[in-house]
Amino acid sequence: MVNREPDFVHKLVFLGESGVGKTSLVERFVYDSLSTDMSRTIGAVLHVKKVEFRDSLHKLVIWDLGGQESFSELREQYCANASGAFFVFDRTRPETFEKLDQWLVALRNAAGNVPVVVCENKIDLQPAIMSDHIHAEIAKRVLKYIQTSATENIHVEMAFLELVRSIHDRITTK
Repeated sequence: MVNREPDFVHKLVFLGESGVGKTSLVERFVYDSLSTDMSRTIGAVLHVKKVEFRDSLHKLVIWDLGGQESFSELREQYCANASGAFFVFDRTRPETFEKLDQWLVALRNAAGNVPVVVCENKIDLQPAIMSDHIHAEIAKRVLKYIQTSATENIHVEMAFLELVRSIHDRITTK
């Protein structure tokens, strides 16, 4: 895409339970495609994409973290030095939203109070969580919130650009 050196390099981490669509969102954004044979992410998989934002080139180093409980002890290590994070939950599985604080604690312990965008994924499917409950919980934690669908490519790029904007604003106003 762009051959010049980036103005900024950001480590972005994807947080959330297994099967919520983290890998699908990353693949949709980075490669503009989806794998048909999606399997669970084991550990962490890195992806890189450069994006232009406000006349600056941002290199995004995206860490797609496995959501299985067996990896919970490694979460803080994966989150260390993150510039920002996505918390992804599956709107058809309320228990995936209820784990928000566990993931945020691991992130905050490792990276501090970095920007977070919460993605309600799979909006092409019927919800099993009341939207007023989601909005109340997100507002309590003062987080950004975007509804996405990797399958239908709805608001995926918007979510990434919102996180880049939040990170950019944070580092340029210091």
